[in-house]
Amino acid sequence: MSVAWGLLPLGTEESDLVMLIFALFILAVLVIAMFLFFPWYYAVFGTGLIVFGIYYGVRELKKQEQDSVD
Repeated sequence: MSVAWGLLPLGTEESDLVMLIFALFILAVLVIAMFLFFPWYYAVFGTGLIVFGIYYGVRELKKQEQDSVD
């Protein structure tokens, strides 16, 4: 149903969307917990590491996908 709405690419199932939302929820809880239990500079550093890790993973997946297309 959500494919027809344009929320997901055609090759993605709705269960993948649920897993993505669940993963984002867990990451949000992790970031909030870091800010509650660590000093702010450790929490900012940890949040930056998480953001950098996601960016690096997406970049490598795009590079791998581009190499497989060429």
